[in-house]
Amino acid sequence: MSKLSASEQIIAEKTVCILLVRGENPDGQPIYAYVAVRADKLESFMEAQKSGMFYPEDFGVIVEAGEGEPSEEIRKKMETEYGFNHQMMVDIPDSDKAHEITSNLKPPVTDE
Repeated sequence: MSKLSASEQIIAEKTVCILLVRGENPDGQPIYAYVAVRADKLESFMEAQKSGMFYPEDFGVIVEAGEGEPSEEIRKKMETEYGFNHQMMVDIPDSDKAHEITSNLKPPVTDE
């Protein structure tokens, strides 16, 4: 796996990805969390997920969380306040996919 270039690293440190993570609580009930993760932490976040028990807050900020599936109210809040697009969600199954996403980040285009 190749490392990010210096400019890609700067972009990754300043870019935050909002992830919808699903799992189970200790009682086996489904839970979810929307986690804001810096792009440069995305690969290690995905690696930690593979290990089984992990704490998303070790890698980012939990914006919303709860049991079951997110309610319509929570989904709307995430779309309005954070620009989360549920229709355009991308599955990130592993750290390789996370690396692919972070290495494809481009600086925002400005009208200067």
